[in-house]
Amino acid sequence: MKIKKQLLLVILIIASHSLHSQNDCIEAITVCGNTGFQGLTAVGVGTQELNGNNTCQSSENNSIWLRLPIGTSGTLGFTLTPSNLSIVEDFDFFIFGPNATCTSLGQSIRCSTTNPQASGQADNTTGMNQTATDTSEGPGMLGNGFVKSLDVVAGEVYFLVIDRPIGNSDFSILWNGTATFIAPPNIATLAANALDLTACDNDGVLDSKTPFNLSSNNSLMIGSQSNVVVTYHTSTNDATLGTNPILNPNAFANTVNPQQIYGRLTSNTNCFATVPFQIFVNNNIAIPNSESEICDDATDGNDANGRATFNLSAVSQNLFGTASIAGLTFAYYLNQTDATAEQNALPQNYYNASANQQNVVAVVKNANGCKGTKLIVFRVNPLPNKINYSLTQCDTVLNPDGFATFSLSEASNAISGSNTNFLVTYYADNAAAAANTPLNNIYTNISNPQTVISKITNIATGCSSFSNLQLIVNVVISQNIAPLQTCDVANQENGFATFNLNNAAVVVSLSQMATYFSTLDNALLETNPIVNVASYTNVVAYNDSFFVRIETNNQCSGITTVGLIVNKLPVLETNSTQNYVVCANKPSEFITIDAALMSGNPNNFTYKWFLNGAAIVPNTYSVSINVAGTYVVEVYTAANCFKTRTIVVKASGTAVISDIKITELTINDNTVIVNLAPSANVFVYSIDEPQGPFQNGNVFNNVSSGIHTVYVSDTNGCGVVSKQIAILGFPEFFTPNGDSYNDVWSVDGQNNNFNRNTKVSIFDRYGRLLKEIAPKDFRGWDGTFNSEAMPADDYWYVVVLENGLVVKNNFTLKR
Repeated sequence: MKIKKQLLLVILIIASHSLHSQNDCIEAITVCGNTGFQGLTAVGVGTQELNGNNTCQSSENNSIWLRLPIGTSGTLGFTLTPSNLSIVEDFDFFIFGPNATCTSLGQSIRCSTTNPQASGQADNTTGMNQTATDTSEGPGMLGNGFVKSLDVVAGEVYFLVIDRPIGNSDFSILWNGTATFIAPPNIATLAANALDLTACDNDGVLDSKTPFNLSSNNSLMIGSQSNVVVTYHTSTNDATLGTNPILNPNAFANTVNPQQIYGRLTSNTNCFATVPFQIFVNNNIAIPNSESEICDDATDGNDANGRATFNLSAVSQNLFGTASIAGLTFAYYLNQTDATAEQNALPQNYYNASANQQNVVAVVKNANGCKGTKLIVFRVNPLPNKINYSLTQCDTVLNPDGFATFSLSEASNAISGSNTNFLVTYYADNAAAAANTPLNNIYTNISNPQTVISKITNIATGCSSFSNLQLIVNVVISQNIAPLQTCDVANQENGFATFNLNNAAVVVSLSQMATYFSTLDNALLETNPIVNVASYTNVVAYNDSFFVRIETNNQCSGITTVGLIVNKLPVLETNSTQNYVVCANKPSEFITIDAALMSGNPNNFTYKWFLNGAAIVPNTYSVSINVAGTYVVEVYTAANCFKTRTIVVKASGTAVISDIKITELTINDNTVIVNLAPSANVFVYSIDEPQGPFQNGNVFNNVSSGIHTVYVSDTNGCGVVSKQIAILGFPEFFTPNGDSYNDVWSVDGQNNNFNRNTKVSIFDRYGRLLKEIAPKDFRGWDGTFNSEAMPADDYWYVVVLENGLVVKNNFTLKR
């Protein structure tokens, strides 16, 4: 692990005057991997080794030495944090190397003796990092507690001495940078307590102390590693420092019980790892279990007397479960007196004297002479009751050969007494039962009747008994039941509908029960019965069936098939999109409407017609009508399934013109508005064109002056009405040149029916009266005066209308 992850090493220095710390270089603690140390102190000084060897002007006060072997190249730094954060706690440090020796340290290459209180630091941490640029600092107020990190190379060794001149605090040190230390030996991952050792006190003195072979743990600790040495220690301090090893680990006598021992693995690089374990003195062998069970059997001629033969070897293993009993000896006695005297031991195969339960005393010994004694119970468990049973299945006319499919589990409740602690399995015969080759639960008989073996096992005790299950097939004749029929669902019409299966004419007696199933297999095996009997939807479109299983005393008496038929509805256009109209003004005219079948022969259906909800005749495929309203026809199939078609017939007729508004006497902007009496019909309009074209609107713009005819047509073809109108107007010019076009100037919109009493006077520019046109004179002015043609010029007219209105204006005579 790289130092830059800041997880490489945290050294906790715990103040304890009872522990010895590495005050001198030769006792330096080797820092390896991410090993952490505890239980060390920086108290006092051994040999003074700093005088004259540093530029930070200090010597050892309370010191500890660390040896730093570099595993991979990179930068090396650290942060030292006192446990007591008081600013008066003062730590210094000095680094020697690379490859310095304790006898030839040379000058320190990094050191700091800054006093945090004197230098005004925010805290009392110290160390090396990448930010600092100086390589030494101090003493006293000089510096800030940190110097520049080291660039180190793999294989180099450095010494770090940490000194506490002021205070009594412990400290931690956190490494940073990119370099790594040499890895320590690896102690294989072991299960909890795997190294713990237990022994009997068999040295002749009962003081709970006896020799242990600690070296038996060597291989577990070392694994496949080489170049490592194992030592054992009685304290964590000794294990960490590598001092005071146990001199004879093959025969170490414990001093307390239990006792903590510390194993230390040291490599040829001086790196090490430690692991604690315990040694126990236990004179008693613990026997985990207190009873041994077997099942009653018929060896003695009676499988229900609670007596059977125990194999004591099997009993011994039962008492220890899955634990190994190698090296142990066992003996069993009927009472404690015999067990204490080790007399009258039970034979290897013991037939219990007390029915169902026998108390005995077990004595267990190992090769070391340790002994365990325990009162245990020999228990003879009873066999499940033997219950012979039969299953009766139906063989319907679908396949009347005496063979049918059984669901063997149908018998399980009866055989087990519905006890969920009992498991029932089935076998073809005794040989299959002995070979434990069970039948599948879904089984087809091979003879009629057939006897198979049922095995009932008490799940709690594992005891089993065997009984007979007889399989009987009844060949029965199905009831002839008329199918249930219904009509397809309108607007769905996919062949699926809802049936009430109770409507099937199934005949059952008072002692019988009928159950419904969707398939024959389900009916035979009594699986997945139909639950929604009163509202069952067929599975197969249009033509389906279900099965009725009739049972008497839980035995099959018959299986009957009942059809489910969904009859199709007529295929027709249910809502007419055609515009049906009858003309109210033509009562003798009729139109024809029909049922609009889209498939099938109309003669194969029957019909019922209704007008506004009241029945009408005839009830034929089509009818002739002349009355408006809502017509409904019900179209029935031979199965009496029907669908309805709705036809809306509207009434129409000719328009009634109530008023025509005319805006006249304008110049090219005469307007005609045709107003009709209120009607629900739709009409179109035209002027002077009886055959059209017609327009939808009733307003005509830019209508020329003169006599016109307005036409209003019913869009449903019921007829056209017309009305003549007159629009007064006066020509702006005329050309009396004899070409029959505009040869006469006269009032437009005047005839015997309109504006007949209009009087016109014509003047030249000098006010001379040239012509008077009397009422009812529609000939106009031909452009002459006294039989002489008047020159081209502008002339004036004065028109007196019938209503007394006078209109004056001019016009032009063009030659």
